[in-house]
Amino acid sequence: MITTGCLTLRLKNFVLWLTPLLFVAALFYWPLISVLDLGFGSHLTSSEPTEISVWPVLWFTIWQAVVSTLITLVLGIPGAYLLYRRNFRGAAVIRSLITVPFMLPSLVVAIAITELGALIGGLDPIVAIILANVFANYAVVVRTVGSQWQTLDNQTEEEAEVAGAGRLRSTLKVALPQLRSSIRASCAIVVLYCASSYGIVLSLGGGKVNTLETGISTSVLQRLDLQHGSALALLQIAFCLAAFTASRWGGTNPLSFEPSASKAPVLDKRDGPAVMFVFVTGVFLILLPLVLVMAKSFISSAGELTFDNFFLLNSRGARDLLNITLFDAALNSIRNMLLATVIALLVGALVSYLLAEHSRKHSRTNRRTDFLGIALDAYFLLPIGVSSVVIGLGYLITLTGNLAWLRSAWYLVPLVQAILAIPMVVRVLYPALLAVDNSSREQAMTDGARRREVFFYVDLGLVRPVLKTAVAFSALVSLGEFGAASLLAYGDQSTVPMLMYQLIARPGNQNYGMALAVATILTIITTIVVLLVSRETNSRTKQAMR
Repeated sequence: MITTGCLTLRLKNFVLWLTPLLFVAALFYWPLISVLDLGFGSHLTSSEPTEISVWPVLWFTIWQAVVSTLITLVLGIPGAYLLYRRNFRGAAVIRSLITVPFMLPSLVVAIAITELGALIGGLDPIVAIILANVFANYAVVVRTVGSQWQTLDNQTEEEAEVAGAGRLRSTLKVALPQLRSSIRASCAIVVLYCASSYGIVLSLGGGKVNTLETGISTSVLQRLDLQHGSALALLQIAFCLAAFTASRWGGTNPLSFEPSASKAPVLDKRDGPAVMFVFVTGVFLILLPLVLVMAKSFISSAGELTFDNFFLLNSRGARDLLNITLFDAALNSIRNMLLATVIALLVGALVSYLLAEHSRKHSRTNRRTDFLGIALDAYFLLPIGVSSVVIGLGYLITLTGNLAWLRSAWYLVPLVQAILAIPMVVRVLYPALLAVDNSSREQAMTDGARRREVFFYVDLGLVRPVLKTAVAFSALVSLGEFGAASLLAYGDQSTVPMLMYQLIARPGNQNYGMALAVATILTIITTIVVLLVSRETNSRTKQAMR
């Protein structure tokens, strides 16, 4: 009887694991392997004048990502110190606000930096790209490094200060060496994001510079050369996977934005330089670009206050530039967002539950390193380390012959967006499920509850706020996704980011004004979502501290 029950349980576990494994294999690994298969070829050394030269594009991708990361690190570490190592009123709100640029669609980031550059007469394309990368990824360094910094013991730094070391010296000599893992993780993940900033480079580069991603887009959409695009994608995959692997070696979760329940010392006079540095950085790097976008959307070309830019959203732009109106595109984006979020949540929640159950079982029966658990975790986390442009290209290569009709299917884009959102759901839900008090689960089982009932009524009940966070961030990922949509969405299936790019790529005050109006709406939506999620997080943190 016991043997039959164990076999039945193992069979159920196998079936439960098989569903998400096959789903991700079909929608992510199959297209990825197709890109790798086509990418190996003579195009890596090709010097045809009609093609984008591979190695200069690779070099620009690498060095702009590294320079952007170093600047972000220099600016972000003081922010991590002030917002996580010190306690003051309003710190939680500021932590939320600096996250907004990270969650914004890349095209909104590009518009914000364009408006900032307009104050000084414009920016060089390369400078604008680097500044946009810093603007978008500042929160990654602040929150990843800060999350570890707030857990360090204060005693070592205090002893160094008593011995005569100043605040700056004790930070450099004592604190930063203890933060090596989080610094390394944040650097790697910022390099990854900067190397895959497709919308930023496409908008701000003006066609003068190319990264691997924009080179892929040009090869596929303009030159119809899938093999050359695959060669560029091969290099993009290798570079991004190296950065992604380094971020995981850091020992921290690059997608973790939840502060721990530890108390930090209050600010004192010695923190004055840090306060001033972070204040100037926050105002000019984070706040000013967003304020400029929202302000300019309400100002006409004559300098008068107007709502015309918003009223024009029901048009197709100057000289009917767009195939559909922005309202129609918004309906497409909302439809895609809902489907992508539901799929990501269902698959991500199932994977998180299975990983948590596996980890609990392994911790009870074996103290060795859980290589199977690590492999399964990496299997579902890997999509976040591969560019959405590469995934979109993989679909174009894979969906041929009898499957070619799927290229025009509207649900292809939300499926890709779901694949990109699943890792975020897993990274948010899995640690929360693993942290659920086991006594509550055991009591429910003692009372006769089945595993399914324990999951729905105990586990999900205790992690409901975290579930809301997963839903919110998955929705934002889908709403702002541009790379895969630019390759896979056609005609009347265009999304809001696609129409925004068409508007800012063509001259004309009317077109750009409409783009500003959309950017303002997306900025407000993103800010509200981030503040609501942070409010839930802060409430849980306060309860944990009581």
